Amino acid sequence: MRPRQIPIILVLTLAMLAILAVDAFAGRRVRVFGQEQSEQKAEVIMPNKDTKLKSFNELTIDRVAIEGLFTFYLDTVDNTVLMAIKPEQMGPIYLCGMARATGDGTYYDTGPPGRSFPFYFKRVGKNILLLEKNLRLRADSATTMYNAVASGISDHLFATSEVKSKPDSKTGAVLIEAEPLFIQDAENTSYRLGTQAKKGYSFDSKNSFFDRIKSFPHNSEIDIKLHFKSSIPNDGPTLQSGESFFHTYHFSLSTLPETDYVPRLDDDRVGYFTTFYQDYSELDRESSYVRYINRWHLKKKNPEARVSEPEQPIVFWIENTVPHEYRDAIAEGIEFWNQSFEKVGFRNAIVAKQMPDTADWDPLDVRYSTIRWMVSPGVYAIGPSRANPFTGQIYDADISISADFVRYMYTNMENFIKPVSYDGRILDAPDTFEEHRNGLELHCNYAQELAQEAAFGMAYLMSTAGDLADKDSLTREYVHSYLVELVAHEVGHTLGFRHNFKASTIYTLEQIQNREFTKKNSTTGTIMEYAPPNIAAKGQPQGEFFASVPGPFDDWRVEYGYSEFGAQSPSEELEQLKAIATRAGDDLLAYATDFDVTAFSVDPLTNMFDLGDDPLAYSKHKIELTRELWGNAIKDFEKPGESYEKIRRVFDTGWRSYREAAQYAARYVGGLYHGTTHIGDTDGDIPFTPVPASEQRRAIEFLRDYIFAADAFDVPAELLNRLQSPRSGDFIGTIYRSPMAYPWHQNILNIQQTALGKLYSAMTVGQLLNNIDRYGIGDEAYTMQDMFTDVRRSIWGEIVAPDNVNSQRRQLQLAHLNWIAAIYLTSPAVYPTDAITLAATDLDILEQAAKKAAASQRIDEITRAHFKEVIRQVEAAKGAKRNFAGVPQQTQ
Repeated sequence: MRPRQIPIILVLTLAMLAILAVDAFAGRRVRVFGQEQSEQKAEVIMPNKDTKLKSFNELTIDRVAIEGLFTFYLDTVDNTVLMAIKPEQMGPIYLCGMARATGDGTYYDTGPPGRSFPFYFKRVGKNILLLEKNLRLRADSATTMYNAVASGISDHLFATSEVKSKPDSKTGAVLIEAEPLFIQDAENTSYRLGTQAKKGYSFDSKNSFFDRIKSFPHNSEIDIKLHFKSSIPNDGPTLQSGESFFHTYHFSLSTLPETDYVPRLDDDRVGYFTTFYQDYSELDRESSYVRYINRWHLKKKNPEARVSEPEQPIVFWIENTVPHEYRDAIAEGIEFWNQSFEKVGFRNAIVAKQMPDTADWDPLDVRYSTIRWMVSPGVYAIGPSRANPFTGQIYDADISISADFVRYMYTNMENFIKPVSYDGRILDAPDTFEEHRNGLELHCNYAQELAQEAAFGMAYLMSTAGDLADKDSLTREYVHSYLVELVAHEVGHTLGFRHNFKASTIYTLEQIQNREFTKKNSTTGTIMEYAPPNIAAKGQPQGEFFASVPGPFDDWRVEYGYSEFGAQSPSEELEQLKAIATRAGDDLLAYATDFDVTAFSVDPLTNMFDLGDDPLAYSKHKIELTRELWGNAIKDFEKPGESYEKIRRVFDTGWRSYREAAQYAARYVGGLYHGTTHIGDTDGDIPFTPVPASEQRRAIEFLRDYIFAADAFDVPAELLNRLQSPRSGDFIGTIYRSPMAYPWHQNILNIQQTALGKLYSAMTVGQLLNNIDRYGIGDEAYTMQDMFTDVRRSIWGEIVAPDNVNSQRRQLQLAHLNWIAAIYLTSPAVYPTDAITLAATDLDILEQAAKKAAASQRIDEITRAHFKEVIRQVEAAKGAKRNFAGVPQQTQ
């Protein structure tokens, strides 16, 4: 029997339906575990009927073609660039990474990346739009909420460019001018530096241009030179003229490759950077947020082996600009983490390679992760990474380190404390732009702070105060481990790891001075701490200066993020992850991150640059080292032919010991020990436990003896008379900005105001009030009244005897009186009423005591005048109009 013939019209109809079905999904990517990669259809660019447009070949015939993911056509005469967009490139989502390849050195540094975002192209009439895809709110495309979410949010128009050609006869691509897409004020510098900082700078598009373009099958790399100009006279240490500077910006356009990567859900006990969004697929969940940790995609070459090399290791290239003498230390810092990765089954997970001098690739190429060495005045290092915005998979990282990082340790050129006026205000305050810039760069300021800490340690090692054998060998070790510490810390950020500012408290000071112990267990729980150099006390054996191996928190965090479970979706590995995270109650896994160490921090064990399980004991140790350094400064650093400026620089390094001590001790008062465990965790605890009253009193006693005491800052006159400011010119006019004679009293008052400001802040006194009800039955409470009384007695001892008050104590006492008067006169909306009441009581006590003391014949005339001034200020405060109204009344 002959097969039945199908009518030709039916064949054509079925073919057309198949084509339409394919077309409907042509622009879609495979959804990754409930997330749509893209629901945009690839747009077909129909032949343009506008006869005014030139043909594709006519516009490109005399241009140099740069072929790759996106093809560019460069006119080498006028430096204009055309960009080809193919029909299949309309709709699919790509990634754009922005980085400042070179800055100006005065206002903007070199190297830190800018935004990284998903984008797609869309044609609207005669224009092609580059749109940033909004991924903040999502819903599974299989749910009814998908369309609701899609219609409720908007994508962002990044740039637009007009179509300049008819479609190419072979590829269907059209040409657009590339300038509107890339030649733009990438970081809104005109506003930030021109308007906000009032420097007058504006973006000069006329003199901005393409610098270099490279394109590869999966990525296109574009460098542009942006010019900024100003008619306002400006100056800067690196600027040839304050009227003009260039920035180089790098754009990296890349595909989102399909992989078998499985996103991993975040847990706030472990501390990863995250990629997160709100999921409206299901409305009956407690939280709409879905959070994935940011991590690299590591898979074993041999899945059956307990330990295997990865299929693709994480490779960091050391840029060929790094000085040869530091490359070994940097390589060691890169591969520091391999010990932790080997414990979860990966051998040589991270590999350091040296970029050849003959390399023809760009360090900012998205295919290469690099350690960059940059020239920019000041101490700077940053370790960011770029992650897939759908899954959190890290695909690129570039760590930038300033050359001054090493030099500042040797020369101690940082100003460790800024001179203050006699009312406690900083004389050399940063301008608006500097404040804004510091606020922006929240990633990590470890390098700048560590340079100051390391300068103190280096000064101590170079002095005879250290009394250490084989100083040359120890100094070489110190510099090497200093570099390893910094690089390992920044590499940790690129692996997805956040800071942990509580990890320094898991060991005792005695343990971290034991080299045998620290070579096995590390000096802290994690290299992601802000750890100071570990300097031994005089007569004690010197331990490792910085961590040489990962700590227990490092191992635990790598275990959570990089263990292989063979899961096909995030939900399949929840039990394994839970088993890891529930160990958070282990004392060795103490954790507190950036928002736990802000001005709102309540935990005295959460600090930057402390060591050991007792911050007060460490503060005492550090101050004793400083006193040794200061006491031996003349003997150790007064060398024939050298400038006295060296002695001043060494002397300045010691101020950090006092400033940090004032911060650490004051944080105990009204403090709460804070835990991050979850309900049911092994050895877990409730979130808050009041600091025992005995510990709060110990902190006040520490402040009394080391910060407020009349002899707390005793320094011989012969040393003060050698503290000479710089005498040589520099780019920023330091000799005109530094007091010729050392501002000794102002600096002391600055330290003391640090403690007073924390003790008498509205937050601390409010916490003291709230903590009354947090103590258990039978527990001794430390109250607001205890604090007011203890601090007053610590500062005003001479008024009781009475006795002469030296100049340092006189300014301290008046500073304390100003705080009390300010609280007395403030609104109950700012301070608790109990604080206002106690401030009034302090004013009464000080007034009565001052009247009695001023009449004594035992005191000298300056002390008598001081007590009379106390009386006048108390009377003035009592006579001033007080604010009883609280918050202002609103008019109807």
